Amino acid sequence: MSFKAYAHNIQTKTGKTLDEYYKLAQKKGFILSGKIAAPHAEMLAWLKGDMTLGHVYANFVINYFKLRTHDDKVTENMKKWAYETGYEDSE
Repeated sequence: MSFKAYAHNIQTKTGKTLDEYYKLAQKKGFILSGKIAAPHAEMLAWLKGDMTLGHVYANFVINYFKLRTHDDKVTENMKKWAYETGYEDSE
């Protein structure tokens, strides 16, 4: 599945865009000054619990956060797949 398809499916299922999840993560303190400020497991628990996403979608949203913040933990394969299948920098 493409990056664009995952993003579309999440929005269809939840009514929230990736940008809205990003803003919610900022309010939650998971993203501060444009950097990831929380452990992966903590963000995963929030997305699966409070946001009611499944495991795969929750991890996808976290990877979106990492791409958007240019986190150094994003693998080159993830970057390549994301950019080739629909991800665009929002900045």
